[in-house]
Amino acid sequence: MTHAPQNIFIVEDEVVVAFEMTDLLEDIGFNVVGPSIHLEDAKVKAREGEIDIAFLDVNLGQNKTSKPVADILRERGIPFVYITAYDPEQISFLGPEDRVVKKPVSSDKLIETLRRVYPDLETK
Repeated sequence: MTHAPQNIFIVEDEVVVAFEMTDLLEDIGFNVVGPSIHLEDAKVKAREGEIDIAFLDVNLGQNKTSKPVADILRERGIPFVYITAYDPEQISFLGPEDRVVKKPVSSDKLIETLRRVYPDLETK
């Protein structure tokens, strides 16, 4: 049986969006790891953090993507969801198993996405 996520990692380079997501998730009862707005910080947290699932913005600015973070999470067996304004076909490194949520992201969309990964999810 899959356990419900407690610690959700957010990687998002737009500070306002990162904190909106943090507030939404904390309001429904989750602990947020991060948010990380820079790639290097995100890689450290991905390697060392206590994480159950992650939401990763695809484009982190300055020709950087969250792919290295996804690779670390994949190695650790931690599920993740890409969040992007791009169409999935535009993301060259997207794998067949990778999940994508289109921006803008509402609280309903975050919960719906979490429920796809964790069908027994209960929120406040």
